[in-house]
Amino acid sequence: MIVARVLNWLLLLVFFVAIAGFISFANVYGFFLATVTAVIAWFCYKHNRWGYFAAGAWALACFQLAKQGYEFQSVKRHVMIVGFILIPVAVFLHETLAKVTTKSAQHNGNDDNHDSKMPD
Repeated sequence: MIVARVLNWLLLLVFFVAIAGFISFANVYGFFLATVTAVIAWFCYKHNRWGYFAAGAWALACFQLAKQGYEFQSVKRHVMIVGFILIPVAVFLHETLAKVTTKSAQHNGNDDNHDSKMPD
């Protein structure tokens, strides 16, 4: 569990560096990417399952953008390495830290015993 928490903080650190990098583009595209990255970081901070799923997709997207030469020209190699590493890290954190929603047929969140369908 300690390893998972350290990896989570490292993931958040990568997100904060990426947000700063996207803001440095100083255009609408950069601000959009920074906003999307901030939302994903927030969900990962809250240990949301979809946040980790989105983090993996985000890492894959950054990897592909760098690989194809569409973005990150000056730091292409670094983005590809970090993206390649973050994909399995996001999957690992998704499986270890993500909150599982508990759904049960016996517990629907209603503890009222005075329901008309309940026997007396």
